[in-house]
Amino acid sequence: MNRDSRFLLGLLALPFILCGWAGASESPSDLYERMRDAVRNIDYEGRFVYQVGDQLDAMYVVHRLQNGRSLERLVALDGKHKQVIRGASAVACLDAHQRRISVLGAGSRLGDAPVASADDLGQVYRFEEGERYRVAGRPARELIIRPRDDLRFGYRIALDEATGLPLRTVVLDENGKVHSQTLFVELKTGSLVTPIERDLSALQLAEMAPSPMAAVSPPALLSEAPLQLDKLPPGFRPIRLPASNPEVQHLLLTDGLASVSLYIEPLQGQPFEGYSSAGAVEMYGARRGDRQVVVVGEVPRRTLDSIAQVLDSE
Repeated sequence: MNRDSRFLLGLLALPFILCGWAGASESPSDLYERMRDAVRNIDYEGRFVYQVGDQLDAMYVVHRLQNGRSLERLVALDGKHKQVIRGASAVACLDAHQRRISVLGAGSRLGDAPVASADDLGQVYRFEEGERYRVAGRPARELIIRPRDDLRFGYRIALDEATGLPLRTVVLDENGKVHSQTLFVELKTGSLVTPIERDLSALQLAEMAPSPMAAVSPPALLSEAPLQLDKLPPGFRPIRLPASNPEVQHLLLTDGLASVSLYIEPLQGQPFEGYSSAGAVEMYGARRGDRQVVVVGEVPRRTLDSIAQVLDSE
């Protein structure tokens, strides 16, 4: 999986996807709980800008529900024409320039990582109510989520008073400085949302069989032996996921809010070692014997390193 694909896939899990309106009398924890409970109950569509440092990207997103499952489409509106479509059974990364479709196999749960309750998150985060202001011409109410340590980032989320959808999400690094931010400039909800079902045709075709225009990754066949990850950073727990290659092990590590992907694969050629980044997503690579380890997530670099070091104790 290349850097651009990891960047787009990472956006599917960003906090701005959380949604749900809360009334004025509710506590900050109540605000969070309504966001958590409503994430699967609201259809929305919009355009937003995504900023990391001096880089600014324009994106389009549509989120709909079908038979209790989320369907999502995320499209880059500038630069290379790329998009990610998440259906009920798989995730597809489409690259129009290379005429390529990469599919994470049937049963993929990418983007479906469980979001913890406020009580569970209270061990590693605390919730506060911020100011009221306007975003994209709409009244908004701010929810602040502060980490209790330096192993995860904080968030300032402006919720639309009419719908509860996050209109602006600012991610704060371990020093309290802006790491990245998203800002909606156009938003539609409910019956105004464009049906996404017609956009799933490429994904459905890719799931069925390869075509001359598409290179399709096979379903993952994971090793039976689970990894022993009992020394993860506080609050993080592993969720085993299918990978796009039968020789690759993929685990999603989450504290209930932040998510980190861990990839372990056979070493081929020169190993990737050290740090890199794609947008707001940080990457750490290390060699572990005859294996290449890559850790990816929007968390502090020390967190990526500590997750990779866990493998040394196996």
